[in-house]
Amino acid sequence: MRECNMLSRNPSLVAAFTLVLAATVEVQAQEPSVRVYADPPEVAVGERFRVVVEVSGVNRLESFAIPERFNFAQFRSRPVLSVKVPGGDAAGSANSVLLTYALEAHEAGLFEVDPFRVIADGRTLETDPLAILVAREGSSEIEVRTRITPSRIHVGDEFRLTAEIVGAPSGTHEFISPDLFDIVERISPAGTLAATEWSWSAQAAEEGEFIIPPVKVVDGDRTWESQPLTLVVGPRRVRIETRLGSQSIWVGGEFDFSLEVRGVSTLDEEPVTPLTDDVAELLDVQESSFDMDGGQVARRYSFRALQAGRFEIGPIRIAANGQTFETQPSSLVVDEVPTGDADPPGDLLLAGVPGKTFAYVNEPVVIEYAVLQGDRVGVGLWPVVGTKSWPSFEGFEVLGVPGWGEREVVVDGRRYERYLQRRVTLRPLRAGQVNLGAATVEAKIRNRSDFGRDMTSVILTSEPHTLEVLPLPEEGRPTSFRDHVGKLQAVSWVDRTRAEVGDTVILQVEVSVEGLVEAHLAPEVDFPDGFEVSDPEIDTNYPPRGSGLRGTRTYTYHLTATTPGTYVIPAIEMSYFDPETESYGTTRTHPFTITVVPAGAEAR
Repeated sequence: MRECNMLSRNPSLVAAFTLVLAATVEVQAQEPSVRVYADPPEVAVGERFRVVVEVSGVNRLESFAIPERFNFAQFRSRPVLSVKVPGGDAAGSANSVLLTYALEAHEAGLFEVDPFRVIADGRTLETDPLAILVAREGSSEIEVRTRITPSRIHVGDEFRLTAEIVGAPSGTHEFISPDLFDIVERISPAGTLAATEWSWSAQAAEEGEFIIPPVKVVDGDRTWESQPLTLVVGPRRVRIETRLGSQSIWVGGEFDFSLEVRGVSTLDEEPVTPLTDDVAELLDVQESSFDMDGGQVARRYSFRALQAGRFEIGPIRIAANGQTFETQPSSLVVDEVPTGDADPPGDLLLAGVPGKTFAYVNEPVVIEYAVLQGDRVGVGLWPVVGTKSWPSFEGFEVLGVPGWGEREVVVDGRRYERYLQRRVTLRPLRAGQVNLGAATVEAKIRNRSDFGRDMTSVILTSEPHTLEVLPLPEEGRPTSFRDHVGKLQAVSWVDRTRAEVGDTVILQVEVSVEGLVEAHLAPEVDFPDGFEVSDPEIDTNYPPRGSGLRGTRTYTYHLTATTPGTYVIPAIEMSYFDPETESYGTTRTHPFTITVVPAGAEAR
């Protein structure tokens, strides 16, 4: 006897419980019949068995229907359709078509399955009901079995607790999890497909060897319990990850190197800077840490590449939780000039435009560098900026300045998304035509075709710009002028005009500044001799979402009276050059008269 498997020719036959046989199966003439049998007819809970439907004496199978009452077992694979062809001594007898189901019993009892129905050669054929006996596995007792996977884990790892009731009659089983909150951070039902099985997922929170209490299963007024289990939890695993933030790095370019240590909230000692001074100049180190989920410590190192070549980063030594770890070494390749994987698309560009085309010496000029992206059909994912290099700004003092700007901009009538990269204020130091140079950045573009996993590195360069710097006029320059370009307005007040020796008088001078607020110099005050005067406390404030070129500076002086007498704090004078009117101006405060009497004089 040999079998011809038809599954490869008709894969759709086993895709559902109602099956259609499209091909004709030739058989020898005999009376059509159908029968069903179980192999073996008696099984135990947890054992697998086959249900075979055999059709004989037909030329064509048109449909096949399986009964619904199989709730005592689970299907373990797709059904297999085959033709049994007789051979040897059986030659001349009819072929048979067989449909075989593989199942696994999960409930004990004597079960009767409704007839299977077959339509063949236009006739409806039906099997007899099928009886299957399922015995309890190894025992007549009902029991709850539990297991933990995996049974040996680390703090912070997840594990699964699964419970199964064996040998119980069908019914509504309620699974009650044990109290694990002393050893887990969270536990949640994971569910299951079987009515006699349930599971929970949990995350270990404590180190040690723990006894997991029994799981209870309730069905009406009956309750069953499992045996306790053992869970071994080791110390939290420390995971270290390093990442280079650029695909293309070149001499003079600024790039980032990130170090993340998961599983700790602090480091025992600070890691050694991962690159030597001759390879790259360290510009900044940003530190971060948090305690959630076992903690994480991160360092982001910003470098400027100094020489071309291939270099090795690490291994970096990490000391944490009294242990020592080392990172895997990684390679750093620095090119002489920027090199990208491809030419940048036309709707991706780097803009760096100063706010004006001419300025006076000391007049602040703001310049922003931003990556602009148009409507990129088929991509739609913003670029990730890697290495950056900026002009040298020779002939300028370069100052950082707060500010935000618009998310969208319009260039030559086209709308772009704007991703700000750098915003600086330049203060010209000398007159003349000055070339601001060009900036260069690496932009990594995610490809939508592969869901953004792969990235293409392109190089963007801004247009260079020339700024005309004008000298400050000599005519009309006040003697109190201290190089401030932009308007000033000053007010002042004191907290008292009469004090005893030893008392402190507070003088505050508030200056409204247009121009470089942070660069404004403290006022020159001619204090009288009867006081000891502290250096001023300086408080700087900007308006919300301001440009950084407008704000207030408040100077607070503490004057301690030392000698009785009447003293005058003279008016404070500050001068400025207004580039809008191209003229000088002066702001003045009011003078104050302070009377100082001997200590205790006010009480007498």
